[in-house]
Amino acid sequence: MVAIPIGYDQPGVAARIAYHGVGEFVEFDQLTVERLSELIQMVRRKPAYREKTRAFQNLIARRPGLEVAADVIEHALQVNRRAELVTGRRAY
Repeated sequence: MVAIPIGYDQPGVAARIAYHGVGEFVEFDQLTVERLSELIQMVRRKPAYREKTRAFQNLIARRPGLEVAADVIEHALQVNRRAELVTGRRAY
């Protein structure tokens, strides 16, 4: 994976991609055809990227991600609803 972060949370995601060894990133202001091609070839040729990606794939498959996400959202909605009842104002 080669990330090109542009805005919002993308720089953080790109940094995590590199940190965890599943890919590389190039800042938009440093993006050139040559640099992008170099990074793509590096990621394609080094088996370590594929190995790390497979390890994360297996880890993610064992986690109950959707259930946890649903629980977090339901909890947040309940907390906001309680705040509305106490204050009489909508919590955003």
